This record gives sequence, structure tokens and C-alpha cells, in this order.
Amino acid sequence: MRKALRKGRLVGALLGTMALLVLGLVLGPVSAQASTSPYCGGVLGPDRGCNGAARWLYQNYGWGDQGGVCVALHQSAEWYCVGGANQGVYSANAGSNIWVEPFILNPGGVNNYVHGVSLTH
Repeated sequence: MRKALRKGRLVGALLGTMALLVLGLVLGPVSAQASTSPYCGGVLGPDRGCNGAARWLYQNYGWGDQGGVCVALHQSAEWYCVGGANQGVYSANAGSNIWVEPFILNPGGVNNYVHGVSLTH
């Protein structure tokens, strides 16, 4: 009688585990609500920068069509730069959303069509 009771509990536990596994596979993982927000797209003259409007963000990304750019979470933060045209660069990752003005700079000696993108989640 005890063997049958143990076997029943084992089968019940296995069936319960399988049901939870199937339910987890059906529902799938919850996706993070990540999004992007463009800022300061357009031509910047030599050694000119642009602040985007303040927003919630955790990282910035940018590139220039004619030359390199620098990006930062805000103008007084550490800048991250790339030297060539159409090469992208990310700023530091704040780890969580912060309320700041994103910043992009054209450090080169030519007019540069820049693209700034803020990342948020």
C-alpha cells in the first residue's frame, strides 16, 4: 500500500512539473519593453554639438554620414567617439533609465549629417 501511495505521489509530482513546463513554454518569456527615440538628426557644422529634449533613457547611440561623432548621456558626461563616417558609437550604459538630455557632437572639420538615438526600457 505504501509503495502504491509513493508511486502515486511521484507520478503526480511529475505530471505537475510537466504541466508547469508546458505552461511556461506556451506563455513564453515576457519581453522587455525597450524602445528607441531619435534626437538631433540633421547637419551639424564642424565642432558643433546638439542636445536633444530631456527624456528617460539609459544609453545613447549615434553616427554621422560624413564623419565620426561623439555621444554622451548628457553634455557634461563622458563622451564616447568614433572616427569614421557611418560608424556607430554607444555612450555609457546607465543601467536604468535616467531623465537627461541626450547629446551628440560632430568633432570633425566638415559639416556632418548626424543621427542620434536614445535607448530606453
